[in-house]
Amino acid sequence: MTEVIKFRLKGPNAIIRKPESNHIYFTYNNVHKIMLLGLLGAIIGENGYNYNLLLQELKQEGNVLPEFYENLKELKIAIVPNSKVGTFTKKIQQFNNSVGYASFEEGNNLIVSEQYLEKPDWDIYILSDHTQIFFKLKEYLLNKKCEYIPYIGKNEHFADICDVEVLQANECKQLNGVIDSIFTDIPYSLEDDFFDFDAQLYSDDTIYFEYKEMMPTALDAQIGYDHFKEFTYTNKKINTDYSENLFEVNNKKLYFF
Repeated sequence: MTEVIKFRLKGPNAIIRKPESNHIYFTYNNVHKIMLLGLLGAIIGENGYNYNLLLQELKQEGNVLPEFYENLKELKIAIVPNSKVGTFTKKIQQFNNSVGYASFEEGNNLIVSEQYLEKPDWDIYILSDHTQIFFKLKEYLLNKKCEYIPYIGKNEHFADICDVEVLQANECKQLNGVIDSIFTDIPYSLEDDFFDFDAQLYSDDTIYFEYKEMMPTALDAQIGYDHFKEFTYTNKKINTDYSENLFEVNNKKLYFF
């Protein structure tokens, strides 16, 4: 058995910005590992992107990558969206950026369109690696401590971290049924009975879904988000012989990455 820290991460709004567009700031549907590492690093006082930029301005040596990433990147994390349909509501807001250098248009005013998540809510699980970082996170989370205020994407979207508990995890030797978290790198097929549309969607009033999204899993000093993988989140039963990185925690089958 392996120790696991579980907590609930939620907020009234969040933006987990995608890097592919500067015209509209689009958001991922789910928090990805890099952002989670930044949030956890803020809690225990690890330095981030701004500290690296400051060192560069002062012409001082520092880490190539942010301190939070260097120190926390080996942690194994599982993410469970608390959503009945696998996604969260997205909305778009507009605001003015009038700092002067934001736009070369007359008036130096840039109108920005930004997509955001409404009432996002996840259960986050951190698998023990028996390191000092894990035990420090455990202490801070259980005692509701933080060095820097954590937020979800932007500093106006404060993170509500609650329901912290310590659980036990057992390795899944064989998986039959549903994976309760988002997952990647697992070859699978859906059970045949899910193609019986009437029986599956209407007899028990359950809405079945299969949601997929490309998300980053690593950080590169030159290009930022790197190693994009397709993640899946579904409440359908699947068939697979894969068992690596799968653990059972409190009767849930979770994929840690």
